[in-house]
Amino acid sequence: MINFKLILDSILSPKLVFQKVLNYEIKPSILIEAVLFISIINALFTYTSNYLIYSNGQPDESIFMLYYENILKKPILLVFLEVLKIFIITSLATYIGKFFGGKGTFINLLKCVAWIHYILLFINILLFVLIILNIYVASYLIMLTNIWIIWALSECAARAHGFSSTFLVFITGIFVLLLLIVFLLQILNSSDFILVERVGSNA
Repeated sequence: MINFKLILDSILSPKLVFQKVLNYEIKPSILIEAVLFISIINALFTYTSNYLIYSNGQPDESIFMLYYENILKKPILLVFLEVLKIFIITSLATYIGKFFGGKGTFINLLKCVAWIHYILLFINILLFVLIILNIYVASYLIMLTNIWIIWALSECAARAHGFSSTFLVFITGIFVLLLLIVFLLQILNSSDFILVERVGSNA
């Protein structure tokens, strides 16, 4: 049964909770339904909160407004991206762990990743309230939340794969994250270059 103590323990002591999650038997079909439900709720919250905060507060020419207009204003796309994100994170945690000799399965990792996203819903609600009340305090908590996400994923991977050191998994996770950021920046830079070329050719 899900209660407030379990949610709080997931934030403060994810190691114990993830062991319970891993030991919990669940049908793959029900797990997929849970992923879809969590993705829909998170997408709706993202859509609503960004509309309330940013819809009238950013200049039309800003990069954020392009992102807002093309992604954040489209709930169905947000749901798809949430589901895709969960499966990509699960795949990375599963197969990178196996590369280092881990024994975790995709289903077990998916249970933990889905649970992390479920907990994030409550954290995001708190952050949304704090952004309205005090943006400076909220910015620090957003930074701590991002660190918690990587640490929680590290605990998840360590428990699922049977690794003894969560810290080494954490360092590996940061390294993989940095590689992904560099890769995405390269894609964005290439896209900007192509866009500039097109604008120049149409001028």
